[in-house]
Amino acid sequence: MLILNTYKTINNMENKSSLVKEVDIIFLARRIRILGIAILLGIILVYGMGLTVSGSYINDDLSAFNIVSFVFCCAFCIPSFFLKKSMLKKLNEKNFMSRYFNSHMLPFAMCDLGGLFCIATNLFVNQNLIYATAGFLLAVVFMILNFPRSDDYFKFKV
Repeated sequence: MLILNTYKTINNMENKSSLVKEVDIIFLARRIRILGIAILLGIILVYGMGLTVSGSYINDDLSAFNIVSFVFCCAFCIPSFFLKKSMLKKLNEKNFMSRYFNSHMLPFAMCDLGGLFCIATNLFVNQNLIYATAGFLLAVVFMILNFPRSDDYFKFKV
């Protein structure tokens, strides 16, 4: 009986009307936006706390870490936008919901990793406000660029 009910549920999910699919995608996009905003708030919080505790500890021996951390931030944030675009191209009707979610979460994680590494290195290891602010702004801009768009449903015609 359970197998029969599961089969009927799966068939009903596949035969959804376009309005129901659109509402499901809107709810999924809203969940993705909430997660993206939470990650953005985390980046802002770490940057703000880093500014409050940053001292005058400038070590010339560790100055190479500042540049390396900013390059690392660029190497993770900039490709995240193109990764999202390439993952969105692979969407079809059967895998839309799972791939749509993953095509946003992976770029969010990349921006978060690059931005937090740059902020932490430039504010906590060796103070450099210029690189920390540049890494912060880069991470925030690419996080916002990776947010889901309202016309994604119509663009892919699922």
